[in-house]
Amino acid sequence: MNRLLPLAGLVLALCGCSTHKYVASSHSNGKPEVVIYMKGKGDEAEKVMEKVYYPNGQLEYVGHFEKGVESGEWVYYYETGSKKYVEHWLNGQEHGVHLDYSPDGQVYRELHYENGRLVRTVDRSRE
Repeated sequence: MNRLLPLAGLVLALCGCSTHKYVASSHSNGKPEVVIYMKGKGDEAEKVMEKVYYPNGQLEYVGHFEKGVESGEWVYYYETGSKKYVEHWLNGQEHGVHLDYSPDGQVYRELHYENGRLVRTVDRSRE
């Protein structure tokens, strides 16, 4: 059993090294603006995540990619750090329930998408 621990650590280390972080642009104050995460090497490298930051260093949004297109959950933030809205993507199209948040953290609107098409809007601000 003890012999497997170093092997497990090596496997985890190799898996962790497969994603590379690149600062694509910076704000005039030197803080990162756009940070791209790539998986793989050379021509085979694929963008898997993108983070964009406000000039104060606060995260503006984070989103994921699969096979070069938007995929999964994308989360946007106010400059204060609270959630602004959450989107869901499937194969590069908006899909699922998107939630819009007011600055106080309350959900004020739901947008329901099916394969890129808005099918329903729920305005919670009127409830």
